[in-house]
Amino acid sequence: MSAIKSVMTLGIMLSLTGCFGSMNSKPEQQIVEEAPQQFYVIDVDRGLKEHDRSQGRVLYLAPVVVTSQFRAKNIVFKVEDNAFQPLPEHAFFDTPQEMFTTQLQRWLTKTGFFKRVILDDAQQADYILEVAVTGLYGDKREGQPAQSVLEMQFFMTDTHAKAEEVVFQTGLHIDIDIAETTPSNTVNGWKTALIKLLSTLEDDLSSYFSNETP
Repeated sequence: MSAIKSVMTLGIMLSLTGCFGSMNSKPEQQIVEEAPQQFYVIDVDRGLKEHDRSQGRVLYLAPVVVTSQFRAKNIVFKVEDNAFQPLPEHAFFDTPQEMFTTQLQRWLTKTGFFKRVILDDAQQADYILEVAVTGLYGDKREGQPAQSVLEMQFFMTDTHAKAEEVVFQTGLHIDIDIAETTPSNTVNGWKTALIKLLSTLEDDLSSYFSNETP
């Protein structure tokens, strides 16, 4: 997980000091104390599966890494430039890690770029894809447009290359305007954002494999 660890260490975590300063000292305990009353899921569908253009490639999709302020199940709003507020009564069914791992596996399987997209690192794979969710919130700052924000980083390594070097990487940030920053609107915005993000990732992977030397 060296690529993901580097990203998490070298910049993505810089905002955490402000985030934690704005929350109470033990946010996870407080969130657990109030049982969520509404549950949500970010679920998207690519549609029909493309024809097989994989040339036999197998992809291992590592468990998605989520930065700490968005790691819990609770919906999170950004209320100030360096302040995030979790909503105890509004949460995802699964953790963001589980949810995004499932969505990515399903979408990437349908692209046709890979013969299989596996989640078991004990199996043989030609490529390893590491993913980090670095932004997942509804923007509710005063004076700012209401938006659903989704940001993800992708690093793909070739297991056949020396030292499993990173052969493909990209970072994508999507803002979706919403009428008002409510939990329901924010989740619907995230669905639109995820479709755009995964479509862009698919286009980028298409370009990479088209230029790859046989």
